Amino acid sequence: MTPTTGIRRADVITAPPVVASPARRAQLSDALAAARGGTAWRREPAARKAAFARRAGADLAPDAAPDTVDAALERLMANPDFLPGAWLHRGSAAGDTVAWIESPGRGTATGFLVTPWLLLTNHHVFPTADIAAEATLRFRYELEIDDQLTRMRSHRADPDRCYLAGKDLDYALVAVAPRPDHAGKPPGATYGHTPMIGAIGKALLGQPVNIVQHPLGRPREIVVRNNLLLTLTDQAMTYAADTESGSSGSPLFNDRWELLGLHRRAVEARNAAGGLIDINGRPVTRDTPEEHRNWVANEGVRASAIVADIRARDLSETQRPLVADIGG
Repeated sequence: MTPTTGIRRADVITAPPVVASPARRAQLSDALAAARGGTAWRREPAARKAAFARRAGADLAPDAAPDTVDAALERLMANPDFLPGAWLHRGSAAGDTVAWIESPGRGTATGFLVTPWLLLTNHHVFPTADIAAEATLRFRYELEIDDQLTRMRSHRADPDRCYLAGKDLDYALVAVAPRPDHAGKPPGATYGHTPMIGAIGKALLGQPVNIVQHPLGRPREIVVRNNLLLTLTDQAMTYAADTESGSSGSPLFNDRWELLGLHRRAVEARNAAGGLIDINGRPVTRDTPEEHRNWVANEGVRASAIVADIRARDLSETQRPLVADIGG
C-alpha cells in the first residue's frame, strides 16, 4: 500500500567522518573480534563492571571482590538473546521520543526529547539558534502496519526559550514549542522523553547498542542486536552499527533502553600515508561509489559527558528549570 503522505529521499545533514589510521583500524578490528567473541567486557575497569552488574539486578556487596563481580556478569551474559517481552514495549516508547528534523537549505537529521520540553541533537545539525528556529520537527514519523503515516505530528523548535550548544561535544539542546491543538502541554506529555542519566555502568564493551534514527530522511527505523560497543573514552564511544547520513543526532540505547549517547558521525579508513581508502584498499576519489567507502565504525558522544557539560554551565533563570531533570 502506498503511504497517504509523501515520503521523499531528502537532502541530509552530516558531519565530516572521523578517519581511522591503520593502527586505529587494527584497534577497532581487535575490539570487534573481542565483542563478537563475548570477551570484551572483561577488559572493563572494575568499577564499571560492578555498576553494570548492579544495574542489571545482581545482588553485589559494596566491597564485592573482582572475581565475584565477574562471576555475576558471566551469569547475566549467559543467554544474551533472551529478552523480556516488555523489551518491545520499552523500545516502542523510546522510539516515540525521536523526531525527524528538516532544516531549510541544509537537509534532514534526527533528534529526541530528553525532557518534556527539550530536544537533543548534534551541534552540526543546529549550530545556531537561528537555524534551529527555522527547522521542522516531525514526531511519530513512522510507517504503521498498513504503511500509513497517520500518527505523525509536526512541531517547531523554540530556541528563544532555550538553546544550549556544545561544539566540542557536538550537541545542541533546544526547546520544542507545543502544537496549537495540545493546549500548551509540553511535547513530552504526548511523546514521552528519554531521560539523560549521568551515572556509569549503563553498558559494557561488547554489549548491543540500539539506535533509533531517520537515515537518509526516511521514516523512523531501528537498528538492534547486531551492533556492538567497541571502545569507550571519557567523552566518546565507538560501535559497529548501521547508520546513514541523516542519522546524525540519533539516540544510542542499551538493552534496557537507557540512553548511552548521541550518534554523531562515521569512522572511515585511512592508509599508512593518511589517505582515505575504499573497501578494496584503493584511494578514495570523488568518483568512488558510496557502497565502496570503507566505513569501519561509528562514533557517538557519551550521555554522561553531555550531562557534565550542561551541569557546568551558568544557566539563565529561564533555562534552569527546563534542564533541572537532566542527569538524574
